[in-house]
Amino acid sequence: MVKLSALLALFMFLVPTGFTAELGDGFVVVQLEDMNWDASSDAVQQRVLYGDPSSEGFYIIRVRFPAGGSSRPHYHSQDRFVTVIEGIWNAGIDASHDMTNTTAIPAGGFMFHPAGNVHYDGSRSGPVVVEIRGMGPVNTTSVEITP
Repeated sequence: MVKLSALLALFMFLVPTGFTAELGDGFVVVQLEDMNWDASSDAVQQRVLYGDPSSEGFYIIRVRFPAGGSSRPHYHSQDRFVTVIEGIWNAGIDASHDMTNTTAIPAGGFMFHPAGNVHYDGSRSGPVVVEIRGMGPVNTTSVEITP
């Protein structure tokens, strides 16, 4: 459990965040082409658009799942609000990690993740991009897969 949290925290610091532009007076712009997703990667990729999930306050991140990519069962210490930006995102609400037993949510769809509730998610077919909003600090805890 702790290993996944540590890896996710490390991953967040390794993600390039130089693609935001401050216009002044607190306005921030992030252009889609500046997110630099690596379409050839088999890894789940994350970009912080606003704030910092590991710090106090509001944050927005985008997560890209490659075709067939998914997270293992886990839960978060804070509520999270997820909007599908691209593709069909699949979400399961137990610890089975059975991607055939998920709810398919197409682009434009939304899902609320209550704090402390185990879930897993990802793509069963093509690439998927989701936007996640919440209040930090947020911790992610992995759980064992159960049949």
